[in-house]
Amino acid sequence: MPHSSRSRAAKDQAGNLLARSREGFLLTLRNAAAEVIRHPEWLASLTDAAGACFDELVGGRKSRRLERQHGIASINLVRDDESDYSIALINLDQRLQAYCAHELSVLHLRMRLLLAEGGIALCEESPLGTASVCRALRAFKEAERLSAVEALQLLRQLDEPLRRHLSRFYRELEHSFADQALTGNAQGANQPAEDDDWTSTPAARASLPIHPVDALRLAVLGQREMMPESGASLDPGLASALLERAEAWLGERQMHGAGVPASLGTSELGALLSPSKAAAVEVVETVCNRGAESPALPPAIRALFVGLRVPLLRLALRSETLLSLERHPALGLLDRIANVGRTLAPDSPPELPVCRGLASMVRSLGRLPRPVRRDFDMALAVTDSLLVSRRRRAETRAEVHVKVAARLERREVALHQASRAVYLLVGSAPASVASDFLERYWVHVLAKAVYRHGPDSPQWAARLLTASRLLASAVPPADAAAQQRLAVELPALAHDLEDGLAWIGLPAEQAQAALAACMELHACLIAGRAAPTSKPRRSSPSPRLGAPAESPNLRTLKHKHYVAGELPLPPEWAGLGVGDSVAVGLPDGTVMRGFVAHLSPGGQVMLISDGDYDRVLAITARALAQQVALPETRIFRDESIVDEAAIDKLINP
Repeated sequence: MPHSSRSRAAKDQAGNLLARSREGFLLTLRNAAAEVIRHPEWLASLTDAAGACFDELVGGRKSRRLERQHGIASINLVRDDESDYSIALINLDQRLQAYCAHELSVLHLRMRLLLAEGGIALCEESPLGTASVCRALRAFKEAERLSAVEALQLLRQLDEPLRRHLSRFYRELEHSFADQALTGNAQGANQPAEDDDWTSTPAARASLPIHPVDALRLAVLGQREMMPESGASLDPGLASALLERAEAWLGERQMHGAGVPASLGTSELGALLSPSKAAAVEVVETVCNRGAESPALPPAIRALFVGLRVPLLRLALRSETLLSLERHPALGLLDRIANVGRTLAPDSPPELPVCRGLASMVRSLGRLPRPVRRDFDMALAVTDSLLVSRRRRAETRAEVHVKVAARLERREVALHQASRAVYLLVGSAPASVASDFLERYWVHVLAKAVYRHGPDSPQWAARLLTASRLLASAVPPADAAAQQRLAVELPALAHDLEDGLAWIGLPAEQAQAALAACMELHACLIAGRAAPTSKPRRSSPSPRLGAPAESPNLRTLKHKHYVAGELPLPPEWAGLGVGDSVAVGLPDGTVMRGFVAHLSPGGQVMLISDGDYDRVLAITARALAQQVALPETRIFRDESIVDEAAIDKLINP
């Protein structure tokens, strides 16, 4: 299919997917609300508001007229009784988000990937998310002029139906997207692009009809059978004598450090081997050469593949089971060593415990005159023992930092809840000095309230109310009477703001500087002058590296300030478990490699511990969600260098 046609098809598919998601979202919200709301006009008003929120978040609507009319972007209320509704709405959003967090994060990631293929880019906030639901409820209240009492009662009644309907909708939609992705991949595999080499993709390589090693063996056998003279026609006694001499020659070369020819299989001696022996030699040489030349492995590991060449060739000349259907321990040993090497830093020295242990094992194999399967079984067991010791060292180093991780998780949960509340209050409204103050300073007041007292505490509600009052005070008064009311209310508001800043330990001078812009804004509004311009709203900041004084070998990577929207982890990272091997790129340009040694109960903090050096990283889930975009950040899954080498040999003989 021409490129332009494929692009149009992808764009059409993305548009259909978006329309289907929107329709399902509005239907889900309507069905949940219908369990409580009996008026068709009210249901229509609610779904219309939700549709407007959806369109805004996918960039489908340029105008913010409806937003200004109904307050979709922000939950800013002037009267105290309506501020109670704001707080209740924020708490509802947090409950919905906590209940549907997993389903929604996976769905949003899948949706972003599928839409990106059609040229549609979603923002961090999902248009199907709980914030869209709460903004729609806010717009619905304003449109239908519900009293605060009626609105609060409605929220309480909608809580359970919304949780039930939304979680089911998110789960079912994600499953349908997954099925669509699989179908699309299958179709694409049947219709490769004309200018693409099918052998260049992992999917194509995985689609080989037989195992790569078996395919390489059969290819070598076929080549040998076509040769006019082969070792198969030799007298058995002569063939045995040749093998004896070949093994002795390999030993002599290794003993004197002369090395082995680049390709024994294509040498004069190789031409005298039987087809099965030649195939085994070909596989050994292919894999060892790949390991010795791999840029993904440090020099200390590449040297091991050089050292293994002779004992493996000796085995290949004698063993009849090296290329059997069951993976031979010698080949399993090569895979295991390569997988260890991938987890090491490129400049890892040979003095590392794991490198020293592997090198000693390889030297032991090299001294055997006739290595057999049992020898490689023992070598594989030694390798596994080295890896277990490496992982245990990492876990032991992390144990002393578990309490730090627990405190960090409590702080992270508090900051997340506070950031979420500010995000809902401010929304996508134009930047102002009031919203800037909330994002820069008041978010820490809210975080401390959650950390110390919890999200259902009077302290939390009081601090949220102060934030709502501040945003309401930033709205230009409609007349002189409104200006007078603002002037009367400001002293109490200023007192509450100063009290909050003092509560988080902000020095008086810094507190006055933080409030100066708000005071200037209020002075302008009371005098009827134009409000001062605000700085553009900040995007989500990058996480910061830290080093707690009480834990000299521990580094932390976390956000210290307001973070807009959600930062969901990709599914493969969300599914990490203790013992998984990872690498994380850090803001200072270094890379932290190690094992996941601890996962906090709430899933917000993990400890990554190095198995080779005494260093541990405590990283929050939100920080990790940003770092996964770096090329250095990856999960090390077991791969097979034997299969990789066989496939490349088949593709490039």
